[in-house]
Amino acid sequence: MVLFRHLKHWLLAACLSLVGLGCAAQSASDCKPAPENVAELVQIRPRFHTVKGPLAEFDPCHKASRLSVPSRWNGSPLPSKPPLVIIAHGGGGLGMLENNLATALRKHDIATLVFDAYQLNGFYQGYPFWGSQATNESRQRMIYKAAKSAYEWALTQSDKVDTRAIFLQGVSNGAAVVANLASVVSPEHVRGVIPEGLPGMGIGLPDTVAVPVRLVFGKLDNYGGKHQEDWMWQRQESCRVNRLPSPEIPMGNAQQCNARQNPADMTEKPIDWMQRLKTQGADIDVWFYDDAAHGIFQGPIDRKMLTYGTDNTTFSWTGSNPSAKEKMLADLVKLIQSPRP
Repeated sequence: MVLFRHLKHWLLAACLSLVGLGCAAQSASDCKPAPENVAELVQIRPRFHTVKGPLAEFDPCHKASRLSVPSRWNGSPLPSKPPLVIIAHGGGGLGMLENNLATALRKHDIATLVFDAYQLNGFYQGYPFWGSQATNESRQRMIYKAAKSAYEWALTQSDKVDTRAIFLQGVSNGAAVVANLASVVSPEHVRGVIPEGLPGMGIGLPDTVAVPVRLVFGKLDNYGGKHQEDWMWQRQESCRVNRLPSPEIPMGNAQQCNARQNPADMTEKPIDWMQRLKTQGADIDVWFYDDAAHGIFQGPIDRKMLTYGTDNTTFSWTGSNPSAKEKMLADLVKLIQSPRP
């Protein structure tokens, strides 16, 4: 398979020319192009892959990275620096869902930061490939590395955004990423984490969280389900699908549930993980939405099937009715604009 890699000198040139995409204001010293030996795809069975090798960090100069700070339509500045939502994309890469959400948040004077972890690693295969031909753990590892360094970079942007009012939002594989980040980010800077459509497999889920977490599920979310009512929040898979523990990922349930440790067991249900942490005193809860499936900002409800690899066809309903999208946006804005405790 031919992999399309971006070159360092091309990246720098693009960084200096992409006016309006959030990178033009960055100096050359801010750029973090991928290393020469960045990750490569490895086929583990027909039409199914993992990723091996060093992973790329967030690069504010990359064409797929965009910090957007809202301004008033009448040209007057905002009365104060806006809060920031860092959006970790789902398994298919940065797309319509994440951009729709970012646009909606900016209309409420909320800054957004988006990126494409796959493109940061030099992969440009697009949604048809990443949505169905790669393991959850490989996608989540790339997104995690990029999202963590995006958060660290955001802390340096106090001239543009309120770095004491950062929120992390992620969908699907991005939800697993932000759930893990909730264990390692600083409560002084991050006020909330919102994992949407959280899967319980891949890099696993952390044993503790340091900041408030609000899970989001559409009540019709059966994405990747084996039957129509195989709901995401109750989903379990074989421990074999979990990544072996890595020092980069917080301690969590994958420590004892992976291809080597208890491989015949089943992963923890996302809703059980939430209840376990809540019982331990964590500030964690769940928001359910009627008339919504996986990826509430994706668009209208689409009741489709999706094939992973060559032979694993699943129910994969996505999208929502407008009422669910409006309700979720209202809940997000209320959370983000609430006074600091």
